[in-house]
Amino acid sequence: MLQTKLKNYFVDDLLYVDNEVIFVLESPHIQEVKNGYPVAGKSGVDMSKVLFSKNEAFGKLVYEKKITNIGILNVSNFPLQMSAYENISTCSEMVYFEKIRQNPKLRKKINPINPIIQEMMENFKNRLSLHKDKKIVLCGNFAQNSFDSVLNESDFKEVLRVPHPSFNNWKKERYKDVIKELVEFVK
Repeated sequence: MLQTKLKNYFVDDLLYVDNEVIFVLESPHIQEVKNGYPVAGKSGVDMSKVLFSKNEAFGKLVYEKKITNIGILNVSNFPLQMSAYENISTCSEMVYFEKIRQNPKLRKKINPINPIIQEMMENFKNRLSLHKDKKIVLCGNFAQNSFDSVLNESDFKEVLRVPHPSFNNWKKERYKDVIKELVEFVK
């Protein structure tokens, strides 16, 4: 089983009973694996700057419960970028991780990918379905496409779709209206 082989790279969600808003992102990467919580790297710092004018990673603030009404959930609890895996003899299935991440349309075309995708999407669906009464923020195309493939938006309290925070997207002029809406959404 792939999960057993990759257990040292598992990064759990940060969800608490008092969460009102849940951010859904793609998957952990190097800093997340190192720190043991989601959104621990540069994207996390960018999120905190935009949302709270803080210079600490968003995941760290949630992990340390400095922010108590927000949770973080990744579609995949394992990194989908191969660069997150160091000193590991890769399994044949891992070659599909990058493909899953880069092009959701390939999920339907590549037969060997289907069992991996099905297990990942079922796990994601089960974890997020427990929070239908919360406000959901889908960060980036991967999170949005994953959500749309296994869940029904009308079953949730509120859903907001925003760009992924990487590459300073949240500070770009073209996204200013949706980011302004996001800031209001998390208040």
